Amino acid sequence: MTTPFAAPRKSRPALSPAAVALLAECRKAQTAAYTASVETAGMPGEPSVSAAGGEVQIVVHPRSLADWKQWMHTLGVGDARGDSTGVAMTVRCTYGGVRARLVGVGVPALYGAALRTGHRAAVRP
Repeated sequence: MTTPFAAPRKSRPALSPAAVALLAECRKAQTAAYTASVETAGMPGEPSVSAAGGEVQIVVHPRSLADWKQWMHTLGVGDARGDSTGVAMTVRCTYGGVRARLVGVGVPALYGAALRTGHRAAVRP
């Protein structure tokens, strides 16, 4: 029985293959972000982990270059080069099979301080 106040049932168009792939990528990134937040709990630098657009972003505030190196090692970044914005260092990598970005807020200043004090060995990533 239909009432006069019932909304008509509309059919939705099928999702495109590209939309289905993007949705799967976003879900995979959300799972990887959750895993990263669990694995990095308690690490130095007040981590903030999020996922958007199929990519995991991990933002940290390391207090020393040793903290930054620990983050890079834990996430398996290895010898990846980062891009400096002057305020933060961004390293692109893969985590959990998805694209990831490790953002170290204050890292360029830590490298600058190490160079000024002559600790060249500490500057090598």
